[in-house]
Amino acid sequence: MSLAEQLPFESSVIHLSHDNVGLIIVDPGVGFTRSGNLADAERMVPMVQEIAKRVYSLSHALGDRLRILVFLDTHHPDIPEPPYPPHCVIGTGEELIDPDLDWLLERDDVTLIRKDCINGFVGAIDRTTGANGFCDWVTEHDLRQLLVCGDCTDICVSDFVVSALSARNHGLLTKADPDTERAAYIAAITGLQIVVLERACDTFHAPGIHDAPTAHHVGLWLMASRGATIASGWTI
Repeated sequence: MSLAEQLPFESSVIHLSHDNVGLIIVDPGVGFTRSGNLADAERMVPMVQEIAKRVYSLSHALGDRLRILVFLDTHHPDIPEPPYPPHCVIGTGEELIDPDLDWLLERDDVTLIRKDCINGFVGAIDRTTGANGFCDWVTEHDLRQLLVCGDCTDICVSDFVVSALSARNHGLLTKADPDTERAAYIAAITGLQIVVLERACDTFHAPGIHDAPTAHHVGLWLMASRGATIASGWTI
C-alpha cells in the first residue's frame, strides 16, 4: 500500500469566510530558507514565494478583514533545542524573516511573535503574565477562520495546529463567557475553522534521515486526524 492509502486525508477547496480571517505564517526565517544548519533553500525558497502570492491574493480578496501573524524561530546561543543543531540564533541573521517576505513586517495588519521553541502556541506564552499572544490576537480581531502555512509541515506547523485545535475547544480563542454567554461561546468554538494551506507548507529533505515528501504527508495527515481542514485552495 502507498503512504496515501495507509494514512489518507481529504484535501478540498475551502470557501473564505465573510467574517474576519487570520493568516498564520510559521517560521519563514532565513535559518530555514537560506542559510544555516537547518536550511533547505531548494524547497523553502519556493515555499516563501508561494506564501507571498497567497498574501497578495488574500489581501485583494479580503481587504481589512485579513489579519496576519508571523512566527519566527529565535534562539539564544546558550539554550540548545535538542535534537536539532544550533539554528536561528540571535545575532546570526538566521532569526530574520526571509528577504522575499520582509515587506510583510511593514504592514499594519501584521503581528510578529518570536518563539524560542518548536511549538508556536507555547512560544506565544508570556512567561511573566501567562498571557498568550496568539490567543489575544485571535480574540482581539474576532477571527472566525484561521489559515496556516509555513514550515516545517511535520514539526513546527503541526505542533502549532494541534495545540490551536485544543485551545479552540478549551475556549481559549473566544471572549464569550461559557456561563453567561453560552450560545456565543459554543458558536465561537464550533464555528472557528482551522485550515492548513497544503501548497504553502513544506519541510526539509535530508536523505536517509528525513524524506521530505513522506514527512510532509505525515504532517498533513496528523493535522487532519486532529480536526484541521486541509485546503488545496479557496473560493470567495
